Amino acid sequence: MSDGLGERLAGMPVGPELAAVLASVDVTAVPNGSVIDVLQASARQRAHTDGVYLRAVASTLERDPSAGPDSVARLAEPDRFAPDEVRAALVMTRRQGWSESEFAYLLCRGLPSVHAEMLAGRIDRDRAWVFVHHLAGLPAGLIAKVLNAVLAAAPGLTTGQLRARILKLILTADPDRAEDVYQRALGERAVVGYLNPDGTAVISASGLPPDEAAAATERIAALARAAKRAGHPGRIDQLRADIYLRLLDGRFHHLTHTEMITALLAEATQTQTPPAKPPTTEATPVRATPLKATTDKPVTAEHPAGTEPDSAEPDSAVPESAEPESAEPDGDRLDRAEPDWTAPDDAPLAGDGPRDDQPASVSRKTAGEREPLGRVAGIEVRARLDSLAGVNQLPGELPGWGPILADTARRAVARQHHGQWRWAVTDHEGYLLAEGLTRRRPTTGPPGHHADGGIVELAIPATVLARLAEDPPPAWAGVIGDIATQYQHARTTPDTDLDGQAGRRFPGNGLRRYVQIRDRTCTAPGCRRPATQSEQDHTHDHQHGGLTTHTNLGPGCKHDHRLKHEGDWIVTQPQPGRFIWTSPLGRAYHTRGERITDPQEDPPPF
Repeated sequence: MSDGLGERLAGMPVGPELAAVLASVDVTAVPNGSVIDVLQASARQRAHTDGVYLRAVASTLERDPSAGPDSVARLAEPDRFAPDEVRAALVMTRRQGWSESEFAYLLCRGLPSVHAEMLAGRIDRDRAWVFVHHLAGLPAGLIAKVLNAVLAAAPGLTTGQLRARILKLILTADPDRAEDVYQRALGERAVVGYLNPDGTAVISASGLPPDEAAAATERIAALARAAKRAGHPGRIDQLRADIYLRLLDGRFHHLTHTEMITALLAEATQTQTPPAKPPTTEATPVRATPLKATTDKPVTAEHPAGTEPDSAEPDSAVPESAEPESAEPDGDRLDRAEPDWTAPDDAPLAGDGPRDDQPASVSRKTAGEREPLGRVAGIEVRARLDSLAGVNQLPGELPGWGPILADTARRAVARQHHGQWRWAVTDHEGYLLAEGLTRRRPTTGPPGHHADGGIVELAIPATVLARLAEDPPPAWAGVIGDIATQYQHARTTPDTDLDGQAGRRFPGNGLRRYVQIRDRTCTAPGCRRPATQSEQDHTHDHQHGGLTTHTNLGPGCKHDHRLKHEGDWIVTQPQPGRFIWTSPLGRAYHTRGERITDPQEDPPPF
């Protein structure tokens, strides 16, 4: 049965025949080389079955309850009590029945092309849910535009990648409408608290400005890392939760950074933090919520599996801070306030470890020193330069969070005049041509609170940069001129410094920054951990002769770095920025960083 099984399954369409073949296969006897084919075929068949099931739910909702049992009578719209028929038949709670009915109807009747992909086994339920969650209720023209751009690529995207692409298209296609939706949701911001079945409690805030939410979580993460470095025995997630609570309940009110850490350590000596209990086989209860036919609510942990926020990590509740750069060899370092460098929470890996140019003991705060008033935590923001200058309304991005409105990006960037400003010029396909730093800032003053540190990435296609350099917006003339000059120099002068220290173990700032901008995220399949929050991994290990060059480096999050060194995965980089992750079962997964800018319709003539 196993001979040629993989090829047979791969070419077989979903339906009764595939179901019969899968039912006849003893998967425990399938060789390693074919078990992935069985897995993928099973997933396709499951998607098809789910599509058939949801079609049955939608058809049940449309039936005319006044017609006889032998008739086939449908209503133009479901009766308001139709979901009760579904919940009774499927033994669901009223809320669960309503949520399931709404999802099925919106998918099958509102997004038939997505449902068709599901019936064909190309899109599973989780991806279909992402489409419904973000597209239901939008104008028909906008829905068609998004589907035309994303639907064909959806099978090869994780739910996080799919969500980010859809949101970016929505923000780009109709920024005025997106701004209206954002403002309405902002006006409904709220904080709620409730009990879990296990006796613990949840505090949740919704409708928050994403840039301010990112800054708030970064401050909590920075405090947690500082406490961990100071010797606190708790896990990093436990520390984040403790700090979050103490910042809210007043125990940390008016305390300095140092005093907060001292208080945490004093508590730890009085009551040791209990170790985390091992996971049980019982599923974690999930609150069922009706599906909303709007795009103004973020994806949360309450949503189905596979639709978690982009920044979610198995060991992290909030995004970790970006590791600041150390001084460049040529002195090209910005005069800025920056967060403390942080060492990994646990032991170094077999390949690469903590950087050698900044010890983990570095601390910029002394006892009694107070934090600057009016400053928020610096964050990483990516945005098109022409959008920041007001030329268009293209959305920006908070790495690890997702796309944000152009106005939100401008506000976040304006607060970070003292952070590190990177520029990235791209080719007509949206990939990196050249990058660097700029000390220039727009002449417009930053509104409100200043940020402490942070990273701003200014992305711009080469052809757009040329046009802006000829007639720059006045406030941004200095920034654009500086980037244009540096880019012209980069085009005409080979960069001998990028790989100039190939024998050293740890990359210098210029090389580290280049790899981060080029690869965008951890290079492992499906991982969206920002490159600035990942470790620099030698594709060919340094201890085995690998060089520290742009052709042999790539970002790896803590988990996927271990996956390579401890999980028997093999990573190669046949071309700079193009990676192949080969699993222990011999399957090769090709990855490449996301485009920095969207492809241009008309490629340049050169």
